[in-house]
Amino acid sequence: MLTLYHYDRSTAAQRVRLGLEEKKIEWHSEIVDTAMGDASKRPEGFHELNPKGLIPLLVHDGFALPESTLILEYLEEAFPDNIRLTPHSPQDRARMRLWMRRIEDGIHVASRTIGVCIVNRFIYKEADKSKLEDYYKKMRDTTRKNNDQINIELGLDSPLLKPSIDAFKKLFRDMNDQLSETPWLSGKDYSIADISLVVYLTRMSSFQMAPLWHDFSYLQSWFEKIKARDAYKRAVDDWGDITADKRKVEGQAAFETIKLLWEAPPQ
Repeated sequence: MLTLYHYDRSTAAQRVRLGLEEKKIEWHSEIVDTAMGDASKRPEGFHELNPKGLIPLLVHDGFALPESTLILEYLEEAFPDNIRLTPHSPQDRARMRLWMRRIEDGIHVASRTIGVCIVNRFIYKEADKSKLEDYYKKMRDTTRKNNDQINIELGLDSPLLKPSIDAFKKLFRDMNDQLSETPWLSGKDYSIADISLVVYLTRMSSFQMAPLWHDFSYLQSWFEKIKARDAYKRAVDDWGDITADKRKVEGQAAFETIKLLWEAPPQ
C-alpha cells in the first residue's frame, strides 16, 4: 500500500503526483492542507511521521518519507520496473541532480516568499487568529515561520521579495539556456528534473506572472510540452486549486510591482 499525504496546489505535492502518474503507480490519497493556517487539520501523529509537519509525505508499506525530491528518487528505486524517469548516462544523471539541487539551494523558499507576498498574506489575515497562532506555534521549520511572518506583515514591501524574484529570473533564464541545447533539462530524456521544476512555472503562472518570461521561448515550449502530457493533467489539472480565484485577482493587482522588481538589476 502506498499513501500520499498532500493537497491540491502545493508545488511539492504536484511534483510527487507527477512522478506517481508518470510511473503509473497506484496510490491512495490523504488530503492534509498545511497551507491554511490551521494546525488542527493534521492527522494525529503526523509530526511523528514528518517532524516538520508538512506535506508531501509518502508512506509505503509502513515506511514514511517526507521531502518531495527524495520521494521522487525513492520511487525510482522502489519501482524499477515501472517507467524510468532517471537518465541512463551518468553525465545526464548528474545534470538531473544539479537541477534538482536548485530547489534546496533556495528556489523553494523563494517560491513560498513570492506566494505569501502576493496571495497567502490575505488568506492568513482572514484566518481565525487563534488557529493561526497555533499553526505558527507548532511549525517546526523556523526559517519558514520567520519568513512568513515578515512577508505577511509587509507583503509586496517585504525585503525578501526582490531576492526571490531575482532567483526565479536566474532559474528560468538558466533553464531556457539549457533547453535551447537539449529537449529536456538533463539531456535527451524526460526526467525527475523536469518534473521537479515544472511546478514552479505552474505556480508562477497561477499568480498571473507568465508575461515576465515571454522572451524565454525554449522554456515556454518545454512548459507547454509537459502540460500536454496525460500525467500532468491527472497530477495537476484534475486536482485544481481552491485558491485559483484569489491568486488571479491578487496576482493581477501585484503584477506591475513584480514586473518592476523583475526588470530591476539583481540585488
